[in-house]
Amino acid sequence: MMSPRFLVAGAVGLWIASIVLAQDGRIEVLRYPVAVASAQKATTNDGVYTKKQADDAKAQFDKICADCHPFTVAGKKKVKDVPLGEDPFYDNWTGRPLADMISTIVLTMPNDGSAVVTDEEAANLVAYILQQNGFKAGDTALSKANATAVVERPRK
Repeated sequence: MMSPRFLVAGAVGLWIASIVLAQDGRIEVLRYPVAVASAQKATTNDGVYTKKQADDAKAQFDKICADCHPFTVAGKKKVKDVPLGEDPFYDNWTGRPLADMISTIVLTMPNDGSAVVTDEEAANLVAYILQQNGFKAGDTALSKANATAVVERPRK
């Protein structure tokens, strides 16, 4: 039979563990768990880029991206082309932060090595991709530093 001290110690330990949250490699005690739970992450429906930013990226997109990345499945020219719209796009990116998309572009695009894309250029290209998928523009330009919004399907 277990000792009452052991049971109490175990219950206290579980209680403490339930109010501790590991976040970004740090351990923090939640003082206001209700407020934390109700906070919502920004999404691609929150106007996370500017119209000018997206418009200015069109030329670069047409030059280094358009040959392999149509915005519709019907626009594919080759089997390995990856659409940046419709179900293939949302199946891959929904729930992921825009920072992941920016990093993917910087590190892997264009896949033929014909150009080097900076973080700023990649953020602009992501703004153009969002624009072409029907997401509304906002007042703040997208950058890698503020690309915390997660991708979700556009609200109609």
